[in-house]
Amino acid sequence: MPTIDVAGLPMGYALHGSGTPIVLVAGTGYPGATWHPALIEPLAARHTVLVFDHRGTGETPVGDERLSTRLFAADALRLLDALGLPAAHVVGHSMGGRVAQWMALDRPDRVRTLVLAATGPGQWDGGTAVQRGIPLHTALAMIELGYERYMADHIRDTFFTPEFAAAHPEAVAWLVRAFWEHRPSLEAYLRHIVARQEHQTADRLGSLTVPSLVLIGERDRHQGGTGVHWEQSQALMRLVPGATFASIPDASHGYFWQVPAVSADRLLAWTADR
Repeated sequence: MPTIDVAGLPMGYALHGSGTPIVLVAGTGYPGATWHPALIEPLAARHTVLVFDHRGTGETPVGDERLSTRLFAADALRLLDALGLPAAHVVGHSMGGRVAQWMALDRPDRVRTLVLAATGPGQWDGGTAVQRGIPLHTALAMIELGYERYMADHIRDTFFTPEFAAAHPEAVAWLVRAFWEHRPSLEAYLRHIVARQEHQTADRLGSLTVPSLVLIGERDRHQGGTGVHWEQSQALMRLVPGATFASIPDASHGYFWQVPAVSADRLLAWTADR
């Protein structure tokens, strides 16, 4: 990826296609290179698609600041400004959805619409308590398996349904390889986890004014560090004014990779005429 100076931070990014911008904001520790061409290409037929490297991933250095979802949002907003792009549709997956919330809260003028994909608001009333810091199960698994094996297993077991992973190991291998070849250092990855776990916007989302789509895989029921994504999506529907809900059938956390064509169709239907 080329880089551009963003307030003194060289950020890796790539642009595809033309039209109203759509920004794909990746999840915990995921570099921009993990967005699959099968998702990008149909979007680029109608939009300028922007993908980028969060701090500590790909071509973007991690820096010394304490990482947070709000800092990642400020980076993304400054990148839009540096590239001279107008207000964009913002699609945030997993931790990227938490980043996207801050983008819309802090700069609603730069966000045309919001897609909260397989994500959550932090702690909400009645929700399972969100663990702060690095979840114990994550730490134990990384110690026992090592960074590379942990990531490979985590991607296979949470991003894809078991049936799909068994039938299409090449799809799983593509995402594992794309992550690993552009991976953050172990320290940077752990700092990303802490940023995700500390995210908290539940008490602020009532002020959102941006048209919002909550998008979730029907089988995204894994108990992760921030809870169950399906339950978090239901909480977002209660918290975000006027939000629209949609689900992807027979897909888990990584529907953008398991069924990219279906996912692209859902996104294009959402952005049409908005």
